[in-house]
Amino acid sequence: MAQASGGNDAPTDALNRQIVQAVTFTNAETASYAPSQIATGPDMMISQAAGLVAQSAAAYFDGVTKIALASQGVLMKQMTQDLVEGNVEQAAEDALGILATDIFMGAAAAVAAAAGAMEAASASFAIDRIDQSIAKYSTLLQNRKSP
Repeated sequence: MAQASGGNDAPTDALNRQIVQAVTFTNAETASYAPSQIATGPDMMISQAAGLVAQSAAAYFDGVTKIALASQGVLMKQMTQDLVEGNVEQAAEDALGILATDIFMGAAAAVAAAAGAMEAASASFAIDRIDQSIAKYSTLLQNRKSP
């Protein structure tokens, strides 16, 4: 036990032998658990990596979403003006642009879900909504070309 305490051979003759033995035993036990309780720099970086990835993915998703929503606003305004002016072909192209921004948002949601920034169920819901939107636009464009 003297070796486990670091080889400290200080005189303990004047102390209670049982107390010295208990303290030496406690020190040895604490020293034996030290490797599992102490985190080194690389270990800390590894354990923090997942959180940093999720944080970056959340920031990426937030940025892409803001850009996509701004783009959709501009395209919707342009599409409305084109419909009012009777320029149906240009309005259809604007609708496809809106669709493309939906696809970008879906991709961003998938990246964020894969990185753990958001729940997979939430990303799946967003992607399903985008798929429904694409199907509606496709049907609308197909019906428009039919007559």
